[in-house]
This record gives sequence, C-alpha cells and structure tokens, in this order.
Amino acid sequence: MKKYLKIVLITALSLSAAYLLFVFMERPLFTVTTFDKYMLNFYAGYELSTLLVSGAFLLILFFAADRLRLSYLNLRNIDAPVQPAPLIGLRPKAGEGWRMIGFNIGVIITIVTAVVVFFQTARSGLTLRIFPEVPLILLFALMNSFTEEVIFRLSYTTIVANENLSPKLSQFLSAVIFGGIHYFGIAPSGLAGALMAAFIGWFLAKSINETKGFFWAWLIHFAQDVVILFFLFMRN
Repeated sequence: MKKYLKIVLITALSLSAAYLLFVFMERPLFTVTTFDKYMLNFYAGYELSTLLVSGAFLLILFFAADRLRLSYLNLRNIDAPVQPAPLIGLRPKAGEGWRMIGFNIGVIITIVTAVVVFFQTARSGLTLRIFPEVPLILLFALMNSFTEEVIFRLSYTTIVANENLSPKLSQFLSAVIFGGIHYFGIAPSGLAGALMAAFIGWFLAKSINETKGFFWAWLIHFAQDVVILFFLFMRN
C-alpha cells in the first residue's frame, strides 16, 4: 500500500505544481524589465519562477525515491532497446535502439509541433529579429523543458520504478496529465494540443523508463519549446 501512496502523493504534487505554473503565467514571482518586448520580459520572470518549483521537486524526489534517488537525472544513457508499441506502429527493427528512434521520432514530433503552433499563433504575421530573441529562445527553452520534464516525467518514472511498479503506469500518468494541462495551455492548446501533448508525454516517459536517463526526454522537449517560443517571440 505504501508504494501506491507515493504514486498518489507525487501525482498530487505534480498537479499542484501545474497549478503554480498557471499562476506564474499570470503573476510571475520575478519582474524583469530588461528587454524591449513584453513577451521577453514576461518569460524571463516566468522561467525564473518555475525553476524554484523544479528545484523543490528534485528535493522531494531525492528523499521519496529512497532506492533510485535522482539516478534517472543523467544525460549519459542515450541508447537502449526500444520496446515495441504496435498500437502506434512502433515496431523497431533489429539494431534500432533509442539513439535512432529517439532522433527520428523527435524530428517528426518537432515538425508536427511547428505546424500546429504556426496555425495557432502566427496568423498575425512574424517579424524576425536575431538579438536578443534567438539567444533567449534557446535559454528559455532549456529552462522550460527542464522544469516540465522534472515535474511531469522524471517524477512519475522515478517513483514508479523505485516502487517496482509497471513502467506503463508512469507513461499513462504522464500522457493523461501532460495532455490535460496543455488543453488549457498557451500553445499548443485545445484538443489538438492536448492529444499531441499526451503522445509526447507518453513517449518521453517511455524514453526515460527504457534508457534510465533524461537525455531524450529533455532534448525532444527542448526542441518543441524552441519551436513554440520562436513563434511566440517573433509574432507581430
């Protein structure tokens, strides 16, 4: 029973963290006025605020996962066998591990994200500017992807594995909660955004479970955030 209580606890905490992220979207803890665009200043304050949440989550995981601690928070484990998922057509051939599947599906996810976000955010047109937009896009994408992967992926995969439960449970939780949150998010949002986020949540949790590492989850999420922030920061 104790192992399931940990799952309930970490799920409740992730939902509470999601609530805080929405609060910070309205009222960040930090006010930044450095840049000449509201969106740049806002996201600087928002990302700094959310890092406090991810830091608290890492501390909670360290003590709650008494066997694994933060061992899944590593970037060394890049390759591992990919377990087939016939329902979505994922049937790896001999020799196709996460090094190949992670890259290929990551590219596809990024392209689909670009198309969906373009139609949701870029209807008013885009104005391209390299500085300071591009460096900030990369920095904020790193920060945002790290925070969300800690809260909505590393948390479930670590606790589920620590309690010797089925990895499908962490993949299910990641898909349902991440998808549900994006239904009410900025971009991608709505039903299309929720379905896409649910698939990404499932796939990235699967990557952590099978590689025992954070690399593909963070990298693929980073790529999505670069695309999303590009259209948000460059639009008129």
